[in-house]
Amino acid sequence: MFKKLSVVMLAASMLVGCNKNKVEVKEGVKIQFHSHDDKARKLKDGDIVSFLIKIKTGSDSLLQEQVDASKPARDMIAAAGQDGYKGSLRDGLRLLSLGDSATIYVPVDSIGKSGQQLPPFLKKGTDIKYTVKILKVQTKAEFDKDMAVEQAKVKASAETRKAQLPQLMADYVKKSGMTFKTTASGLQYAVKTEGTGDSPKNGDVCKCNYVGKFLDGKIFDQNKNMDMPIGGMIPGFNEALMMMKKGGKATFLIPPAIGYGEQGQGPIPGNSPLVFEVELLDFKKGQ
Repeated sequence: MFKKLSVVMLAASMLVGCNKNKVEVKEGVKIQFHSHDDKARKLKDGDIVSFLIKIKTGSDSLLQEQVDASKPARDMIAAAGQDGYKGSLRDGLRLLSLGDSATIYVPVDSIGKSGQQLPPFLKKGTDIKYTVKILKVQTKAEFDKDMAVEQAKVKASAETRKAQLPQLMADYVKKSGMTFKTTASGLQYAVKTEGTGDSPKNGDVCKCNYVGKFLDGKIFDQNKNMDMPIGGMIPGFNEALMMMKKGGKATFLIPPAIGYGEQGQGPIPGNSPLVFEVELLDFKKGQ
């Protein structure tokens, strides 16, 4: 995940006359403005900024992107010079205002000199390109108020799902057309292919293909040839793998009590039952 970002306000005169899409150096920052409004709200210490970001290497290989405006990246604006070198992403953000978009070019060499560990695919003498768009600027009080409202909505939705959970799971099983069995923990499973040999045990490392879905069929996670250590995942998935054999395929319906619980995690809301379609390719004994 990209590191926390910080910005402070600069005088509006600093940005007057910046040429759109021209790569230039301002305040030690190599930057390319795509849009800018001198009359827009400036950023200042203590503000909370919401933004979209796309991170690429100098050769335009995508490293990471956050482009869903309903789930933007956020950070609190703080004083400049936090990274120990000129021209950092934080320094570039200092030049922006509400609604601005720009690409900030940060030298890989500078990041390396600051003491950060860099992956080998980031080559010396090149830049990391951060394309950002500032969506929202709030005071801390405004942000806290919005978060309180949002958290209340999230909690209410989780409570509704909890109350509806038995019916939601029963409806899924009925519509699936599969025959499910239920374990003592509440894990439900339908075997498509039995597989052969022994089943893996706690501590073993399984190589799997899997797809994770919500009950409506929306995929939230999927992987192929993934090494998965039993005991290192949610309880329902650990249990599921220990029921399988090499070459086996099965569908598992995992209730939140043995999934991500009442709080949820990442894209998974609290009290969400989950469906995993799993193929156990192989496994090896744990150390």
